[in-house]
Amino acid sequence: MPKSPVQPNDVYQKASGLSSKWLVERIIEFPDLPLHVRLNEQGGNERTVTVALSALLDTRQWKPVKTAVQEEETVPEKKD
Repeated sequence: MPKSPVQPNDVYQKASGLSSKWLVERIIEFPDLPLHVRLNEQGGNERTVTVALSALLDTRQWKPVKTAVQEEETVPEKKD
């Protein structure tokens, strides 16, 4: 699978409308389609949607809230 700029556990929010947070569950590779992403709505409704990766990366439709990489950078290292 090609390297994706989106990773599982990244969180996105729709650019307009409701302020629901959507967690990236997984990246889906279909044989004849571009990459897609399965998103789970957090807090309450718990809906699941599948969107094309290109749509998720379109800032007119979705905006990133938190990425797995950001989380790794903010976790303090243990000192022995």
